[in-house]
Amino acid sequence: TGCLSTLKNGSACPNPRISELIPYCKRCSRNGDPSLKAVKHPKFGMILIATRPLPKSYYVAWWGKLMPEKSIPKRRMEWALQTNHGMIDAVPSGGSLLKYCACSGPSEVPTIDFAPRAESLIKPREKMAAVLFRTLREIPQQHQLTMMYNYDEKSTEVFFKQQGIVRGDVGTAKYPALRKQKAGPAPWMRSRNRH
Repeated sequence: TGCLSTLKNGSACPNPRISELIPYCKRCSRNGDPSLKAVKHPKFGMILIATRPLPKSYYVAWWGKLMPEKSIPKRRMEWALQTNHGMIDAVPSGGSLLKYCACSGPSEVPTIDFAPRAESLIKPREKMAAVLFRTLREIPQQHQLTMMYNYDEKSTEVFFKQQGIVRGDVGTAKYPALRKQKAGPAPWMRSRNRH
């Protein structure tokens, strides 16, 4: 079947997948889905943004080398995804862009999560694998894709504490993150409204 990516105009990538288990064509597996882009955040390293408005239920795959957790170097665990069949190491896979997805902060909502049948592209004992994700809501152009880094907000807070990191909001004026309704406007919006 065809590549999972869409072009910046929203049309489907016309190229065939590189394999049954990796849902991207040769170009998109090398460069990433053209509807997404990894960019530098002023405080938190690389993040992932939408290069065009994305609809709810837009599919993206986190893919890479399937390996046992003990085989992944500790420095690469930040970009590894735990599955029921081992870990997916996305570091060597340049077009595996979900590894740059930031964790939504305390005032923000996640915009992407595991899709139904998320692990349907994993075959035990294969070298490469992909896990499917889908957007939870519409994501405006230039906005960040954000996810929980654990099962829910409470377990995500525990995860950050274990890492010795304080979880913070990731949205910026240039690359906003969708916010919880009760959180009110982002700090940069409030300062804009004062002028």
